[in-house]
Order: sequence, then C-alpha cells, then structure tokens
Amino acid sequence: MAQFSLYRPWAGASWGGPADQLRQEVDAVLHRFGGGTTSSSSWRGVFPAVNLYEVADAYVLMAELPGIDHKDIHVSLERSTVTIEGERKIDYANQEGVSLHRRERQVGSFRRAFELPALIDADKVEAVHQNGVLMLRLPKSPEDQPRQISVQAS
Repeated sequence: MAQFSLYRPWAGASWGGPADQLRQEVDAVLHRFGGGTTSSSSWRGVFPAVNLYEVADAYVLMAELPGIDHKDIHVSLERSTVTIEGERKIDYANQEGVSLHRRERQVGSFRRAFELPALIDADKVEAVHQNGVLMLRLPKSPEDQPRQISVQAS
C-alpha cells in the first residue's frame, strides 16, 4: 500500500533572519492557545470554538461541544474568569475486533478559560447544554451593571 505525505518545504526549514523570528513568535502563540507549531502537522486549532457576547446585564458564552455528554463538561467561575473543561471520549477504543480506518475527530481533555471585563454574579449563572452547544449566561454582578440615574429639577 502506497504512503502519501503532504509536501511542505517549509516544515523544519530555517527561513533565516526576520522570517525565522516571525515563525517562532507564531509558534509561541499557537502553543499558548493549545495548538502545535507552524512546522508540525499536529496543530488542531482551538477546542471548543466559542462565541462570547455582551448584553446589558450579562455576558453570554456559546461553546460548540458536539458529541460530548453534559456529564463530561465542567464549568467553573472564579471572580471574572469562567473556565470550561471536559473530555471528548471515543466509544470504540476498547471494543474487540474494531479496525479504525479514519480518525479526524480528536479525543482527549480540553480546557479553555475566559477573563471577562466585569465581575459575575455567581449565584445567577445559567448553563444549558443542548444539541451539542453549551450556553452560559453569566450575569454581571449588581455593582458592574449599568444604572439609570434620575435627574431632579431644583
């Protein structure tokens, strides 16, 4: 059976000067966010993909977690930092007679933390996992919510 490999002339090569420095800086950023390097084939991107937006009284974080049971998702909050972690498992790994032909979905533990610009009211946080999407509603603490101030006539 023939082996195929992707021709990447830049992989492992020294580009010299500023190009090498740029590659090293990109590698450091990729590594910091859970990826590999520009010269590795192991870089998988950041998991889970999220959208984070703000409404008047809260932040809303939506995380894509397809195929993950809600029991395998853990959310924690410390002051203004929310952390999502868990594990994506495979169900065929320990089955007898299984022959894997292709594996594109990555498995293993994941962890992402998000620093929000305001304190969160921990007692009112809502977390719902539905159709492979985790939705977190993170209400701002009363001290950080906008207030209307009435103006009195003198």
